[in-house]
Amino acid sequence: MTKTLKFKCTLESDLVLSQTSSSEGNQKTLDFIPGNNFLGIVAGKLYDDGSTESLKLFHSGKVRFGDAHPSVDGIRGLKIPASMYYPKLASASEECYIHHLTDHNSPDIKSKQLKQCREGFYSFGETTGKPIAIEKNFTIKSAYDSDVRRSKDGQMFGYESLSKGLVMYFEVESELSDEMNEKIIKSLCGKKHIGHSRSAEFGLVTIEQKDFKEVSSTKSNTEYATVYADGRLIFLDENGYPTCQPTAKGLGVDGGEVDWSKSQIRTFQYAPWNGKRHTYEADRCGIEKGSVFVVNLNGAACPEKSQYVGSYKNEGFGKVIYNPVFLAGKPDEQGKALFTLEEKKQEENATTNAPKPNSALIDFLTNKKKTADSNQTVYQIVQKVVKDIEQFFKKGKFASQWGSIRSLAMITSDSQELIKAIDAFLDHGVAKDKWEEQNRKGRLDVFMQQHVNEDLQSIMINLASEMAKKCKAREED
Repeated sequence: MTKTLKFKCTLESDLVLSQTSSSEGNQKTLDFIPGNNFLGIVAGKLYDDGSTESLKLFHSGKVRFGDAHPSVDGIRGLKIPASMYYPKLASASEECYIHHLTDHNSPDIKSKQLKQCREGFYSFGETTGKPIAIEKNFTIKSAYDSDVRRSKDGQMFGYESLSKGLVMYFEVESELSDEMNEKIIKSLCGKKHIGHSRSAEFGLVTIEQKDFKEVSSTKSNTEYATVYADGRLIFLDENGYPTCQPTAKGLGVDGGEVDWSKSQIRTFQYAPWNGKRHTYEADRCGIEKGSVFVVNLNGAACPEKSQYVGSYKNEGFGKVIYNPVFLAGKPDEQGKALFTLEEKKQEENATTNAPKPNSALIDFLTNKKKTADSNQTVYQIVQKVVKDIEQFFKKGKFASQWGSIRSLAMITSDSQELIKAIDAFLDHGVAKDKWEEQNRKGRLDVFMQQHVNEDLQSIMINLASEMAKKCKAREED
């Protein structure tokens, strides 16, 4: 009988888990703890060469150490599903669509220019997904020359790390006896060290047995099933080579057929480090967390319980969830997601009150960030007003006039002068009568006055560009 042991992992110091085995370049950290770290902790305590107990624990496949995910409110987080999409210039919290439920040939959907959700972990409740804040730090280190007792020349490197205090949850599935399970619990619980540079200041964690909530599998409809990759997946073909095109049987749905046109997958590749032999092993290639497979059932039955599939299951690879509720869509709404994703909160930097370093590089990066934040604000304003006014431009030809408004905005930086220039253009010539219909000009005037104290030039450039594209596409239909 399979028993699930649940644990809580709290970071007592920064944690470094590099995404790649490369020792050069910008080192990014994983935003989760792979299950093989917990397997290593238990192996360090219980592994005994040649013993039957070690064979059962580590080589039989009867014990599976799951990945630890960032969590909030007692709910284990999940990687944002790759089948969730949102409109360009908007955010997933405003409008979100499920890929396999959406008609991507619909003119309305095409006009939204949907983009794929790729980053972040969310805790999914009953009807909403709450983003989990994952703070990271970056530290520059140098190799040490013990002969001259100073740093080695040309041996500097940087670590990105998960910040101290992050709470993560993971599970261990075991098919062994209660006695063996108790040994696993005792080996895991307490203060442990994992990740890179754990002999220095990184990698201290506290592990304790703790229950938590998580998304479970549900029943599928009679036509298809969705398979969500909770963990990274590795599949091998009949010749033993890695493949990123598993069969439905490999995904646990025997008799079904994967619909690749509706599936959304992302891949990864890395070389695992073998600490015992002090060398890298062969590259592992597989399918990334958050990937979604759509399987046509063809009368086959779909599992109603989450399970592990593929290879390296003992290290946390292979966990899938069948038909998770957050991949459901609203009926008759073009595939709009049933779940609502909450807006990500801007985390305040803990060093806000610290003295700011005087550096040309810091000034440059600060200005780049201000520009990026300003652009994001402009995009949000434009997206909202386009939704409000595009209904008034469905009749008539307005593409060229919006193009002229964009040209005026390109050469007029003063907000008041820009409003005057646009008013003068719309009050004369052939455009006047059309813009007075349905109070089109009046609505535009109200909008410009509302944002006169903001970056009106950028707002009008982007608004005119978006409206010109929409009007031109409609005129060509």
